[in-house]
Amino acid sequence: MFKKTLIAASLAMTAAYSIAAPAPVQETAPVAEEAPQVVVFKNVNVFNGTENKLYKNHSVVVTDNKITAITKGEADIPEDAQVIDGEGRTLMPALIDAHMHLTIPKGLLGTDDMRWTEIAIHGQEFAEMYLDMGFGTIRDVGGADGSWTDMERDGRLKEVPRIYASGAPIAPIGSHADVGLQSRRLTDSPQNLEILNIMSNANGVEEIKEQARYNYRQGAQFTKVFQSGGVSSKFDPWQYNSYLDDEMKAAVAIAESYGSYVATHVYSEQAMHQALDLGVKTLEHGFMFKAEMADKFNKEGAFIATNLTAFSPDLATIPVVQDPLIQKKLASAQAAFGSYQKEMKAAEDAGFDRRAFNVDCVGVADTCAKQIAHEIWLNADMFGNFSALRAMTSTSGRISAELMQPWIDPYSDAKLGVIEVGAYADILLIDGNPLEDITLVGGRDTWFGEDNDAKKDGSHLTEMDLIMKDGKIFKNTL
Repeated sequence: MFKKTLIAASLAMTAAYSIAAPAPVQETAPVAEEAPQVVVFKNVNVFNGTENKLYKNHSVVVTDNKITAITKGEADIPEDAQVIDGEGRTLMPALIDAHMHLTIPKGLLGTDDMRWTEIAIHGQEFAEMYLDMGFGTIRDVGGADGSWTDMERDGRLKEVPRIYASGAPIAPIGSHADVGLQSRRLTDSPQNLEILNIMSNANGVEEIKEQARYNYRQGAQFTKVFQSGGVSSKFDPWQYNSYLDDEMKAAVAIAESYGSYVATHVYSEQAMHQALDLGVKTLEHGFMFKAEMADKFNKEGAFIATNLTAFSPDLATIPVVQDPLIQKKLASAQAAFGSYQKEMKAAEDAGFDRRAFNVDCVGVADTCAKQIAHEIWLNADMFGNFSALRAMTSTSGRISAELMQPWIDPYSDAKLGVIEVGAYADILLIDGNPLEDITLVGGRDTWFGEDNDAKKDGSHLTEMDLIMKDGKIFKNTL
């Protein structure tokens, strides 16, 4: 009896388990991986960004967002590749502006009265203008924080260049970054640009450290310091050194602890030597450069980025310098900076290759497009087409590659500003040889006027037949 009951119970449990057991897992076919996007440029002449020559009749293969092959003549074309016949055009790196400002549309004083939404919309339009002009990368040296980089990388900002950002420049009261009223006291509430972290007011070593750390907390990738006075600002002569050695060292120490570097706004010869001696790695403006400084730049691994429109007589006509006192500062500055071209030309003739491209325009997109175009032309006129093109491509691309650790560099996966296997696919196609004609990349010999107006199709002076950034084609008229 007991045995029968046990057998019955066992059968009941087996039946119950069979009812409750899940159905066998159905095997599914593996999901096929999406094939990489391949674009093949054929029949192109290549300017690689580093050499004063074109490589004739080449093919360049792009796989996803990198350059994966460069061959003489025809390349092997993978199935389903997009093929673009350059028909003898020049294929070259997209341009790089190593010194610009996304969030200062009306100069320091004018922008301080703007709301953040107005500034943000301007910044987006400004960045879109840069890509329209063939720039694959821009370096915001004061104002924009890391959110701009984040939004470019995740696609919220779609048709813009890569964006490097420093956050608020670090500077004390009475400096080029001071936008306060003259009656302002140290204990007064901060100005709008300080609240938005577009400018800062850091006085002394501890405040400098705090502001630098805060900028990195906000996603900045390098540190900007206002070391010299300025021309377009109210309180400071351009000859003025705003920070002492221990203060500069504090900024450098924080930047290096994050795996990055300091860029400094610097004018005078004395301040330039101070910066190089204390570990600053990019000297912005540097109008009193002397040829003998080249050895120190090379030894320290530093770069100089000079805005050549500073030497133009048209500079006196732009809105942000119309105050009579600023006009006097401008006249004295241009008189003192007159040897720059001669000194830099001598250095470059001797092999110096650390001059990057700097526009430094504050204004709306249409106005700054004209300044960019004239800056391109001035670079070629003063130093030759190859020097200009190298400054706008490989040299400006070297700044992040040589001065930043991979963990702080948002674009450390590949080189910028060159046409090389493994480099980012930031590419332009233009109809002609830019080593002979700088207008092919947008250069204009006038700053203002009919010869430097936007084209009828609404684009900003761009001559490029094709613009590719990160392997994506944003313009193609072929």
